[in-house]
Amino acid sequence: MAKLRIQKIYPWLAGAVLALSMPSGHLPLGVMVFAALVPALLLHGRRSGFLTGWALGVAFFAVDLRWLLTLWRFTPMVLAGYIALIGFYGLSVAIWKAAVTLAERRWGTATAFMLVSPFLWTLMEWLRAQGSMGFGFSTLYSALYRTPELIQAASVFGPWFMSTLILLANGGLALAARRRSPFPVLLSCVVIAIAAVFAVFPISSTDSPPEPMSVAVIGSDVTQDVKLDGIHLLDLRDRYLQLGATAAEAQPDLIVFPESILPGYILVDSRLLPRFEELARSSGISLLFGTGDLRDGKVYNAAVLIGEDGQVKDRYDMIRLVPFGEWIPARGLLDRLGLGVLVRSFLPLDVSRGADVSPVDVYGTPICFESSFPAITRGFAANGAELLVVITNDAWFAYSSELEAHFACAVFRAVETRRYLAQAANGGISGVIDPRGSILAESGSQGILSAEVELRRDRSLYVAWGEIPLLLGWIAAWIAWGVWIRVRTRLGAKRSAANLSGTASRR
Repeated sequence: MAKLRIQKIYPWLAGAVLALSMPSGHLPLGVMVFAALVPALLLHGRRSGFLTGWALGVAFFAVDLRWLLTLWRFTPMVLAGYIALIGFYGLSVAIWKAAVTLAERRWGTATAFMLVSPFLWTLMEWLRAQGSMGFGFSTLYSALYRTPELIQAASVFGPWFMSTLILLANGGLALAARRRSPFPVLLSCVVIAIAAVFAVFPISSTDSPPEPMSVAVIGSDVTQDVKLDGIHLLDLRDRYLQLGATAAEAQPDLIVFPESILPGYILVDSRLLPRFEELARSSGISLLFGTGDLRDGKVYNAAVLIGEDGQVKDRYDMIRLVPFGEWIPARGLLDRLGLGVLVRSFLPLDVSRGADVSPVDVYGTPICFESSFPAITRGFAANGAELLVVITNDAWFAYSSELEAHFACAVFRAVETRRYLAQAANGGISGVIDPRGSILAESGSQGILSAEVELRRDRSLYVAWGEIPLLLGWIAAWIAWGVWIRVRTRLGAKRSAANLSGTASRR
């Protein structure tokens, strides 16, 4: 009985162990991800393994997404959402475990661990990031953001290729444990070597050499309750203008402020816009900042560029909005069900989506949540962005593991696109990252980071082709497996026939 109770705890422990390898800001355990799924693979589920996988998934997402609970200070409704979310995402791991269990019974451990497992886990991660309800966090590849030597393949095959390699390494170790043989461990070593070999290759270039420029990134630590309260509008304006003036003393080419820096609409407020225009004009430096923007009765979350001449030069409107944070899914249906008053008390008005991922001048400007999606920055680079500039407000999740998880996204977006990336955060991690994912500057407090970057016009293979190379690789792997199964079946049939013939002749 005691043994049975312990066995029921195993999936929960395995999920928690996996979550420990994810970016957290406390323990540098990222490379542990190459072995963190071994306990999950070795778990024996009853019948299909579905419930075992679901428990594993719930534990993983509950620990990794614990930062969502910091929103409790704004509304207790977040607890219900958190429980629903980890339960729903846990289903993806349940499907994965059930499929691996079935594959092991039908085709053997090697096929289950080295083909079905990496394919299905990678597919589930990719599916979670799709659509207007997509979610870009809790991806295994993000665990490696502090080891740029191992993530260069993301510029060719995309970030989910890294998740595939992670699953293959785990599969080799689990196979070694299941068969009690050291040979499969070599497979895991080969997988890690494949990841590392891409660091040897040079970054592609074009006939047009990169153009050097300097950037000043302003990080701030305004708490969310202060940031939301209009009574602090002018004080915050003066605070950011002072930070901007200090940054301008070093004469950078661009000063970057965080997302939605003021509790107001800067572009339509005569108390705000002229002051920022004057800062740009007097210093001769371009400014890029985030603000809510009110146009035609609609609200947008915008990134705005003021040129050296003090004129608004360009802007970008966010297109991947935060579900339940910036828009309410099925708002019309909820109104018809009589829940409109409750919904409006939570979010009175949906933020409107922008049209596309057009660069702001030469800058690709993902806003906050958008930097967790590879497709957004890939789109910016494909449309001509020469430098990525992420503006974000992470004060919602103050002092939580979300801060590092979000910064990990920025590292991968730089590698995938082969662009320098500057991130300006309020209440989060600000930094500058080079095209190989090396962190040139980083700060989690208020201050100014200065760095030399380059405007790049080359295109990585991932920007040019997206997930197509990874998809073709998976198709080739499944075709090769099918051919191998067919050949093995025929050879087995021939051996059986030969054995029967030999037995008959002896008689």
